[in-house]
Amino acid sequence: MAAVAALPVSLSGRFKGSFAYFTIKDRLPQILTRVIDTLHRHKNEFFEEHGEKGVEAEKRAISFLSKLRNELQTDKPVTPLEDELPDAALWNQYLDYQRNLSNGNGGPSWFQSPWLYVECYMYRRIHAALAQNPPIDDFDVFKEGKAQNFFESQEAVIALCTYFQELLKNIKDLDEKQLQEELFKLLQVSLWGNKCDLSFSAGENSSQKSSPLQSLENMIPYILVNDMEKLWSLLVNAKKRNTEKSNVRVDIILDNAGFELVSDLVLADFLLSSKLADEVHFHGKSIPWYVSDTTKHDFNWTIKQLQSANHMWMSRCGINWEGNLKKGVWVYHDHMFWTLPHDFSSMAEVAPDLYADLQKSNLLLFKGDLNYRKLTGDRKWEYTVPFHQALNKFHPAPLCSLRTLKSDTQAGLKPGQGEQIQASEPEWMESHDHVLLDIPVAREQMNHYRAAAETAQSELAALLVKYDCAQSELLELRSRMVSKEASFQELKAEAESYKENNARQMSRLLSLQTRIQEMEEEVCVLTTSKNQAELTAQVAFKENWELKEELREQNAKLNKYLNECEESMSQASKISRKYEEFLTELSGFLDTNIREKEKPQEHLTSKVSEICKENLTLKDQVAALQEAISVHEMESKASRETITRLVSEVTKEQKKAAGYYQDVEKFSKDLDSAIIGRQNLEMEIRNLQDKLTANQKALDTSKQELHNLKKSSSELDRSLKSSREEVRTAQTSLVAFKEQIATLLSGRSAIVKPSEKAILETIQEINCKEKRKEIMVSQLESQIAKLTEALENQTRLYQEALERSRKAEKCSETFQDQLKHLEEELLSVDLMQDGLKLENQKYLKFLEQLNEKMKLDSLAAEVGFDMNADAILARVEQLVKLEGDAVIENKTMAYSLRRKLKTQKEKLESKELHMNLLRQKITQLEEEKQVRTTLAVERDEANLAVRKLHKMVERLQKQLDLAREMNTDLKAKLSETNELKIKTLEQNRTIEELSKSQGKLERMKEKAEKQLTSVKSELLLKECKATEDKEKNKTMLEAVTNEMKVLKTALAELAKRERQLADFREVVSRMLGLNIASLALPDYEIITRLEGLIHFHQHHCFPCVCLKDVARAPEEHSQRNIELLH
Repeated sequence: MAAVAALPVSLSGRFKGSFAYFTIKDRLPQILTRVIDTLHRHKNEFFEEHGEKGVEAEKRAISFLSKLRNELQTDKPVTPLEDELPDAALWNQYLDYQRNLSNGNGGPSWFQSPWLYVECYMYRRIHAALAQNPPIDDFDVFKEGKAQNFFESQEAVIALCTYFQELLKNIKDLDEKQLQEELFKLLQVSLWGNKCDLSFSAGENSSQKSSPLQSLENMIPYILVNDMEKLWSLLVNAKKRNTEKSNVRVDIILDNAGFELVSDLVLADFLLSSKLADEVHFHGKSIPWYVSDTTKHDFNWTIKQLQSANHMWMSRCGINWEGNLKKGVWVYHDHMFWTLPHDFSSMAEVAPDLYADLQKSNLLLFKGDLNYRKLTGDRKWEYTVPFHQALNKFHPAPLCSLRTLKSDTQAGLKPGQGEQIQASEPEWMESHDHVLLDIPVAREQMNHYRAAAETAQSELAALLVKYDCAQSELLELRSRMVSKEASFQELKAEAESYKENNARQMSRLLSLQTRIQEMEEEVCVLTTSKNQAELTAQVAFKENWELKEELREQNAKLNKYLNECEESMSQASKISRKYEEFLTELSGFLDTNIREKEKPQEHLTSKVSEICKENLTLKDQVAALQEAISVHEMESKASRETITRLVSEVTKEQKKAAGYYQDVEKFSKDLDSAIIGRQNLEMEIRNLQDKLTANQKALDTSKQELHNLKKSSSELDRSLKSSREEVRTAQTSLVAFKEQIATLLSGRSAIVKPSEKAILETIQEINCKEKRKEIMVSQLESQIAKLTEALENQTRLYQEALERSRKAEKCSETFQDQLKHLEEELLSVDLMQDGLKLENQKYLKFLEQLNEKMKLDSLAAEVGFDMNADAILARVEQLVKLEGDAVIENKTMAYSLRRKLKTQKEKLESKELHMNLLRQKITQLEEEKQVRTTLAVERDEANLAVRKLHKMVERLQKQLDLAREMNTDLKAKLSETNELKIKTLEQNRTIEELSKSQGKLERMKEKAEKQLTSVKSELLLKECKATEDKEKNKTMLEAVTNEMKVLKTALAELAKRERQLADFREVVSRMLGLNIASLALPDYEIITRLEGLIHFHQHHCFPCVCLKDVARAPEEHSQRNIELLH
């Protein structure tokens, strides 16, 4: 007797540094945080769909999941499930099994228990968090990630669909080798598609971005175990052994949604179109599982997405696959066992119906790493252990595993292969880069293994005895451990208190994180405002720098003018000194020289000519002054044009303000119209409610009249046959009426069942929708009121800004006037300088004319030396006497020139004062420019706020349009209610016609009574015969009355019996889990369920074989019976 080899240790988080440890420590908390984040992000959707109940359910689910995350991270014990879902009992039984395995070494916890059990337990708790919190119990937290993975793999899906559709065109012309090559290609695509796993990437992107068909040849060296040849021969042999009655069936146990699911569907379609298989069965998960595992919703959603795609070959694939489902060639199953923590070796015990169903298959294709882990029990197998040994007697049918390596478990490698890869790639077990396509041994080898297993069972019996002895010893050890458990519990209580404190601190940290996020948002807003302020400051600095440069230029000009003025003043002082010396010298010689002159008249004429020349020079000065005045007038015109431009800009801004006021008035009018519309809607809703109440009253009256008609018909029709027929017709009419009401109430999306409860529920839903609309309208009104308040505040700010701008413009105008005045004064100073220069020139010309008149040049030439001054003095001495009157006039002119010089000095001092004032005014102007920049910034902010308000108003208008559309829908429903009224009126007409027919019958009765009176008159003649007939008739009537009584009692008993049967049918159907509300529930379904239960009970209680039941019972009945027993 060979000893049975013990199973290896399960992979667990207690081995620090292992992949299981890092998964439980890092990856599983990340998945939980992503689930919490998705629930929080869908908070508004829950509120819109379910109101406050949805928000409360979301909060409860988040608290449940945060508690679960705390338990995981702190390695708390695994607690039993407290929900009432169908699989809760099986989960708790498995937890007890794990506790028994621990043998008193502490209960199962997150890091001490098997990795497979803990990971499955987390996803089951996520499902419980949503299932226990309606109305969000149907929400799939992993739906967004799966959809994103599908849409990001569009290029790869398009490439695969186009390749497959082109292959289908020529598939009939392919020989056996070509079919084998195409099958191997599609198997490799399905194999490498298993890399798109969201649970391995903790929910992050893992989509297939490029076509895998291009890199299949390069990826062949990375396939560690390749049994594609065996798979081909298995399919070919199954097809050869196929008969007309039995079909070749292939079962695909699905893994991930997205691109991998599309590759699996393409493989299944190829198996059908190449006639290697006649039917394909898909097995998916019944609940959201391992982030990206395929559920029934994902299966149908992918086919619909492909069917409605814009690409031709994608839509063709979707249409063909929808047809395969309708034909029954493709079948989808979602058994509960796939989401249990058990490995597949216990399937025959836990789910015998699923095991029996898989035995009908010719080939089982297990996809993904999770299915491989459950096939091998998720144990630390040696690399060279055969794959069939790692299966641990699980072999319902020939199976094949398509798996990308994502965990530490691996079996079926060649000797030295694992060590060689380990040396080159230390993390090859979790790298996604190595795959398996592994098939265990065939059925002939399994028979050999079964014989060996029978021999091993005999040895197990002996081992069980030893096991019992070991258990007795363990009981003694447990009694010793009880004393230690008290201290351990105290330590546990302290640890729980520490954990609670940690949880409180975590909640505080979360609140602080939210506060930090809010502060960061505020900092972002402040930075944006700072940037705007810096931009405005830079603009202001540039303007100040330009103004400073202008001031520097003006200061330079002023310095030049001052220097020129000083030079002119020095020159004038020099000239005045010379002129005074000349006058003193002339005054000394006035009396004598004038009288000694020979021709005084010529001197006078020369004086007159000089005066004329001076007049001409004055006229030239006047013309120059006129030209300067014209230039000043041009500059004044330019300044006026700038003023007009400023006035036009002010008018434009006033027009804009008027436009904003008009917009505000429009918004107020829209508000009034919306309020009026709301009032109209409320009136219409009230009218609808009144009409509904009237319709209900009319329905009640019609029901009463129908009851009266039934009574009258029962009195008129004495026979049982006619009464039953009328009851049947009444029932059919009621059913038809309910169906008509259901068809009227059913819309495009929802279908209403023809039952009173469903009709009432739909009417209540309509009322709830109307209430929601009223709430939405009130919310919109409150938003509009807030917006109007904001508009009023912004208009006030805008008016204040306008007033400030107007004041600034007035100040700027005053400063511009002052600048013009100062510029005119500067021009007058320039003119005075020009006048002094002209007087200097006149003085020089006067000296030259004197030289010419006295002919001193000719004398100097004759004598041979310069005698300018001496000659002039001598000549003056000669002419002084003759020019006494002229000297007196010159004195008066000198006095006048002195006075002018004094006035010019005073004016220069006053101009320096004016320059200081100008500098002060320029500083004031710079400050006002800064004020203008601030006002411009405020204007820009006001304009931005107005734009935001415009956008808000547009949104509100869109919401109002939606409300109007909802009102139109309500009006359509009102029209449907009017149609119902019309139908009720038609029914009233039919009732009136029936009443008329009753009147006709009564008239017929009266006619019959008249005929009876006539017959009685005739009968009086025949009294003798009538008496005998009466006696006979009396006896007959008594007998008939007795029979009628008996019939009535029998009918009452039959009615009671029917009620009892109906109650018994309802009780049985409820026990069997059937839908009682459906009217078309046949009796044969209940009978088949009961037969299956009896048969299952017999199989459990008494070992028996029923070939009839096996032939009759389909897959669905066996599954339902097992679910009911559990």
